[in-house]
Amino acid sequence: MPPLVASNMTHPLAGLAARFRFNESLLNMVADKFEAEDWAAAPEGGGNNPIWILGHVTTSRRFLLRKLNVDSPEEHWERLFGMGSQLVEPGEYPSPSSLKRHFCDAGAALSKRMASLTTTEADAPMGVTFPDGSGTIGGGAHFLYFHEVYHLGQVGILRRMRGKPGFA
Repeated sequence: MPPLVASNMTHPLAGLAARFRFNESLLNMVADKFEAEDWAAAPEGGGNNPIWILGHVTTSRRFLLRKLNVDSPEEHWERLFGMGSQLVEPGEYPSPSSLKRHFCDAGAALSKRMASLTTTEADAPMGVTFPDGSGTIGGGAHFLYFHEVYHLGQVGILRRMRGKPGFA
């Protein structure tokens, strides 16, 4: 498990970079022993299934990479996971293992880039204003971290709804 705080880094988003990396362990915990039917199961009454949530947070990480000027060309599957997108048949999504790989690859790239980010870069406008009012690179990164943890928590709840044991 990556450390929560990278003590040898002094850049403005170094601690946040370590927290993004921790979420890779969190993903593994909340999705432990998921089978295909678990990934595809939406909650009764509506809502997103775990495969959509994983694709959504993976797409969000890739969006942040692009905002940090890291080469991360948009993949054709990212359109399936944007805000307002509709659930599609499970076979139309990339596999959970593929999305997990993209999620972790994006985490490694985020960690590397955030560790080198200057205060001037962190304070630069992101070109997007998030629901919390943040609009800088640093503020946007913090919002997207919160967004990711929120959605991973949803997967944890869906896990319990599928009759699987808690992870903590």
